[in-house]
Amino acid sequence: MIPTAWNGKSGRLRRGGQQKGAHAVDRARRGRIVAYAAAGMIGLAMMPLIDVAQSQNRIPPRAVHVITVDQAITHATQSYITKAIERAAANDAECLIIQLDTPGGLLEATRDIVQALLNTHVPVVVYISPSGARGASAGTMITMAAHIAAMAPATHLGAAHPVSLFGMGGDNEVMADKVVNDTSAFIQGIAELRGRNAEWAISAVRESKSITADRALELNVIDLISPNLTQLVKDIDGREVRIDENRSVRLETAGRPLIHQDMNFRQSFMSMLSNPNLVYFLLILGLVGLYIEMSNPGLILPGVLGGISLIVALIAMQTLPISYGAFGLVILGIALLVAESFIPSFGLLGFGGIASLLIGSLFLLDESVTDLRVSPPLIFGAVATIGGIALIIGRLLIRSFRMDPKSFQSNIVGHVAEVRVAISPEQPGKVFLNGELWIAKSAHDLPSGRRVLIESAEGLELNVVPVPEASVAEAAVPEA
Repeated sequence: MIPTAWNGKSGRLRRGGQQKGAHAVDRARRGRIVAYAAAGMIGLAMMPLIDVAQSQNRIPPRAVHVITVDQAITHATQSYITKAIERAAANDAECLIIQLDTPGGLLEATRDIVQALLNTHVPVVVYISPSGARGASAGTMITMAAHIAAMAPATHLGAAHPVSLFGMGGDNEVMADKVVNDTSAFIQGIAELRGRNAEWAISAVRESKSITADRALELNVIDLISPNLTQLVKDIDGREVRIDENRSVRLETAGRPLIHQDMNFRQSFMSMLSNPNLVYFLLILGLVGLYIEMSNPGLILPGVLGGISLIVALIAMQTLPISYGAFGLVILGIALLVAESFIPSFGLLGFGGIASLLIGSLFLLDESVTDLRVSPPLIFGAVATIGGIALIIGRLLIRSFRMDPKSFQSNIVGHVAEVRVAISPEQPGKVFLNGELWIAKSAHDLPSGRRVLIESAEGLELNVVPVPEASVAEAAVPEA
């Protein structure tokens, strides 16, 4: 039957809400959430197919190919540059111009780019532009590896020393020296192969020296200064470029069509995911979503969003030099915060979780091989937010633990039942409630079929009183 309760103030019976419709709506809402999540995952899986038509476009031979790199050097950038070199070679391009503006990036990705530049048979021009741009750190190595190095006025390059956010000592200092020596030898070899100033190149790594375009031209670090791309194409026309020991070519760029090539969708998406701040945000969002879902099972949405965010973050982490020890500290921190919600530790697990999460976040990237950093304000803000969420959930759980437990007897008091076996003061009978028969007693004579109000419960025996006659007609008929 439909649960019904007695309202003592109005002297009327109050019906309980119908639950079936609410459950149906809730199931439909959860189904839509799962469907949207599945559609999003399918869309990510089909990204490589989006740019098929673009890759099949006809490109005229002997054209000047142009790409623009105005971001940190990551594996996505490396893919963009190497694919552009391959495309230029496949289409018999006159040359490839890389417009560069970068603060630096991953050393491993930089080595792959330099290797591609040193081994291609297509003349490559690296042009640091527009005015105000820079070719710092990794950008310096890429510029010096080009067949022709050019800069716009008011640009600069250098500062190629591998850096770390925290000071090094002991074994770490030895490792830092190894990295610096290796990088110095790397850039020296590039400079000597291209006939550039190797002494300054070494100082850019060891002493973090930077120079402007005019000074770079004077020191034989670059080949020319051009104010814009149009003038650069004119300036390199007729210039002889040495491809390897046995072959040199003379560029004929005047009047050649310029073919600008942007990143395709997949490269742009992976480039966006190579942002360490975004990766860290997705990682924390995923872990917090799973934490909320585990602390409050059945919410669905935090679990779905958290799972998707965590998987995307793990995919993106493959493009960054992640310290897996630090990543383990982040996971441990979240696990301790989850444990704090279920184990009374007087805050010890919570404080340990926050400390583990903070330390792991600060050391998440291997700073010996990249200039990329997770923003410290983002780290402290995320840790403070997670700590606040854990504190709120913990307080709610503690409050629920302190609440007086309610038995099933307290949940049926005030409901209306129907007498099935007559009741008298001397002889208990039976009443029908919520599809069940209950033993009941009363101080009144109650015939079978009479509506009664449950007044109290003692164990599995109910105490009932008759429902006033004026309200009997409004009582719901119990379901058999």
